[in-house]
Amino acid sequence: MQTLSEFCYDVLSQEISLQHVPGFEDIEAVQLASGEPGGGIKIYRGEGIKVSLVDFRLGEGVPIPHHENRLGVGAEVFQIAPDFIYKVPNWGINSVIMKDGTYYFDQDFSFGFDLVMDYEYTMKHFEPFAETYKKFFKNPAFTNVPLIDLTTWVRAYVSPVFFAALTTTDNLQAVYDLAANYIKLWISLFKAAEKKDEAFKEAQKKRIQSQYAGMQQSDRMGKILLQAYGQETFAQFLKALAA
Repeated sequence: MQTLSEFCYDVLSQEISLQHVPGFEDIEAVQLASGEPGGGIKIYRGEGIKVSLVDFRLGEGVPIPHHENRLGVGAEVFQIAPDFIYKVPNWGINSVIMKDGTYYFDQDFSFGFDLVMDYEYTMKHFEPFAETYKKFFKNPAFTNVPLIDLTTWVRAYVSPVFFAALTTTDNLQAVYDLAANYIKLWISLFKAAEKKDEAFKEAQKKRIQSQYAGMQQSDRMGKILLQAYGQETFAQFLKALAA
C-alpha cells in the first residue's frame, strides 16, 4: 500500500499539475543517526503552491512518550502551502506509525486570516462540509483524540474541522478516505481563492510563520526526530520545509 504522503500526492496531482523541486536530493533519502535508512523529504511545486512529502522511517523503533512510550517506526507528513497572496489556508496531515500496529494521525487547515472576522467565508466553505466531518468523527475505525491530550499551542490555532485520532494499520484505507475528502475541500477553496493585496499577503505570512515557529518550539514529535536523525540532518529538514 502507498504511504500516506504518496496517496495524498496522487489525489492532489489529479487536479493540480506538480513538478519536483531539485536541490534537496541530499534529504530525499537519509540515514538515521544510527546509520540505518531513515526515509526522507520531497518537495514539489505547482502554480501558486508548494507541496511537501515527508516519509520518515525509524528503524526498529524509538519510544514515543506522548503515545504511552510505544515504539514508533515511522512518521509521515503531507502539506500543501499556497502562496501567501491567495486567501486560502494551508492544509496538512501527519501520522505516527507504531510497531504494535497503532496508527496516530491528525489533520487540519492553517489559516493566515481570522475566520471569526469573516463569517461569510467560514459558513460558505465549512458549513457544507459539516456532514462529512461528522461522518469521519463517528467512524468506528477511529478513536478520536480529545484536545486536552494535545499541546496548548495546538489548541491555540486549530480550525473548526480539526481531526486527530488513533486507529490501526489495518484501517489505513479509512485514513486515506478522510485525507482525500479534505484534499478535495482544499482544492475547492484554492480554485475559488481571491488574489489579495500586499498588505494581506504580509499579514497572512506573519500569522502562518508565527504558528509554525511555535510548533517548532513545542512539537513533541519534532524533538524525537531531532534525536533520531541528529542536529545537522534535522536542520536540513526544517530548511527544506521552509523553502
